[in-house]
Amino acid sequence: MMKKIFLIVFVFVSCGIAEEYTHMKSPEVSDCSYGEGCIQVTFSSEMKRGITEQAFSCLCNDDVASGMFVWYEKKMCFYPDEGIKDKSRYEVEVGTRAEDRYGNSLRETFSYVFSTLEKEESLFVQKMNISDGDVVADLRQPIEITFSSPVDKATFYQGFGISPFVPGAHSFKDNCQTVVFVPLEKLDWSSSYTVTLKKSIADQYGNTLGADCAVTFSTSREPACSLEKVCVNNGVELISGGAVNKGIEKDAALVLTYSGTVDSKVVRNPVVISPVQDYTTDWNDGYTQCTVTFKKPLPYKTLLELSAGNDKRYLLYVDGESSKPLEVQKIKFYQDYTADAGEVLEQGSGIVFETGSQACFEFVLSAGSSAEILTADAYGAVDVAVSRGNLTIDLERLETGKRESGILYIRVFCSITAGTIQTPVVVSVNGMLKDSNGNTLEKDYVLRINAL
Repeated sequence: MMKKIFLIVFVFVSCGIAEEYTHMKSPEVSDCSYGEGCIQVTFSSEMKRGITEQAFSCLCNDDVASGMFVWYEKKMCFYPDEGIKDKSRYEVEVGTRAEDRYGNSLRETFSYVFSTLEKEESLFVQKMNISDGDVVADLRQPIEITFSSPVDKATFYQGFGISPFVPGAHSFKDNCQTVVFVPLEKLDWSSSYTVTLKKSIADQYGNTLGADCAVTFSTSREPACSLEKVCVNNGVELISGGAVNKGIEKDAALVLTYSGTVDSKVVRNPVVISPVQDYTTDWNDGYTQCTVTFKKPLPYKTLLELSAGNDKRYLLYVDGESSKPLEVQKIKFYQDYTADAGEVLEQGSGIVFETGSQACFEFVLSAGSSAEILTADAYGAVDVAVSRGNLTIDLERLETGKRESGILYIRVFCSITAGTIQTPVVVSVNGMLKDSNGNTLEKDYVLRINAL
């Protein structure tokens, strides 16, 4: 009998582990659309609603659109306060801070752009990742084209061409405003290719390019030397293939070492990175080693794919401890910071402010383990504002510190003169607040409470 009981327990634990393993996959945005006065974002799994709403942003004609959220299981609906306005351009983004109910972060930042504008006069190519005369070393060089407005897929398929013919796959992003063509077969060494966009390609309003567009690039000669290794500038060697190299910092540089002198035609573009990240190169005198430095900080919690010579591919995950962005964990209020334990403030909650000179608002933030917040950086970044009524809150001084590794605080000491009517109070942290590692809050944090 004891053996049977042991067997049942064993199977139960094993199944639990298996179920937990199946929920390690990062969630994705499976659909995004707008209509009936709202923007609808559907995820591949159920999300933590509060943190996902914080990771969501919406711009209407470059202005922040405020509104309310309504959830239907995996679908999040955002209703702008002013509705979906005519003759407007909307930019929607869900950042990688969004998590599903198992704690997995969104695999990559999702962007969705749509317009309620009337027809433009003409469609044009805003940018391409290759130019006339470019020499590329990647035999599976992706071609990324961004148009002035979302394109019609059917007309793009009919109007896109590459000569000599190369079979490939198309993907559309940014609401069909950007198209990426990826060759399914390797290009030939020392060969020229011409990408053609016919004038018949149209956007979703029916506007066409108006004139054919062509770009010719070539592949380099087959290299006589090989790539020996790729290291991060801290000396750690990256692993190629399907393994994910974690712990990459946002300001990381890459050092490529070759077995011999690299062909001069390859010097210009030694690596191809997806998603695209602009970079500069610094070669040694013998052209056997190259340092790749990125022009902008790498986005946090982003998976990058790097291809560099001989078809070697590397996966890099930007999650270094020193790159962790600031995040507000909670805000506490003390009527008397020398005596009471403080009260955690919640969105929309009510609180009684008493007259006194020893009140304190404490902002608790998470950050990288080595990070600190300088007092000079905190000034001007935090604020407590009373919008109306006769309640007075005078901010007198400020201090910063660290409670433990990765947990920081900002304390704002103030004097209060109690009011006689209910008054809205806004407690906020500016998104540009930065720590000693240069990481910011990324977006404003605003907490609205009511003084009773």
